[in-house]
Formats: sequence, C-alpha cells, structure tokens
Amino acid sequence: MAKRKQQPEGITNNLVAKHMHEFNTSHVFVDRKKESKRGYTKHKKGRYSDDYRPFSLCMI
Repeated sequence: MAKRKQQPEGITNNLVAKHMHEFNTSHVFVDRKKESKRGYTKHKKGRYSDDYRPFSLCMI
C-alpha cells in the first residue's frame, strides 16, 4: 500500500484572531458631562412643534 501524506494537525483558519488587530484598538472617549456643561446636545430638541404630534398627553 502507498503511504498517505500526513496533513499538519491543528491548523484552523480562525478569522476572528486573524483580523483582531485591525479592530481591537484603543479609542479616546468624549467626556459627556463636560460636553453637556458646554451646551452640546447630541439630538437637537424642539425641532417639531406640538401641531405635528398625533396626540397630546396634556389633554388628559
């Protein structure tokens, strides 16, 4: 009988480990308390008046 070629054992294609250095990096976060004291708002409030709302809770 002919001898089989031995395949290397334990080789797996781990895509998470392959690309982890691209995504797992440190980031600088913004201090939200300081930003709110300066007047920064993430979502603009008061863009729509009450006329466009389909219902109002003040009528109860």
